[in-house]
Amino acid sequence: MFDHFNQNPPAPSEPPPPPQKVIRFDKSYFKTLPGLLKIAALVCNFVGFICIKVSFSWVSSIFYNILYWSGNILTTFLLLMYVFHFVEKYDRWPWLKVEFFYCAIMTLGYIATTIFAATIGDSAGYAVTFFGVCAIGIYGLDCYLKYKAWKRGLPPQ
Repeated sequence: MFDHFNQNPPAPSEPPPPPQKVIRFDKSYFKTLPGLLKIAALVCNFVGFICIKVSFSWVSSIFYNILYWSGNILTTFLLLMYVFHFVEKYDRWPWLKVEFFYCAIMTLGYIATTIFAATIGDSAGYAVTFFGVCAIGIYGLDCYLKYKAWKRGLPPQ
């Protein structure tokens, strides 16, 4: 019954072609934890920027403006890279490592500027301090998540 079974083994099937890496808009990223953290960081940056502009301290506002603009530009850039799946298309770049160091630098920068903002002493300074502490928590959590994913060897998206 099975006499010719070993003489004609089935031909090995060809592996399927790799999936195409297409740039596309994916609004579901906004519902993930990293997407929510980036949106919350942008909101904290913006509200803190408005509060520091209301205050009368020019020393704190110089440092906070530098941190605000660099944070908003880079966080918006990273958000767009993930939303449009550039991260998948350019998967050879060390996205997690770069974002880990970026979040660590932003956390340290917000610690310094929040200390400056706390010394203003008026209600705008306290508001800036509050949103600075929120940004420290957001960037710190994102930094921790990126570090864990980087060390585990997970893909960035």
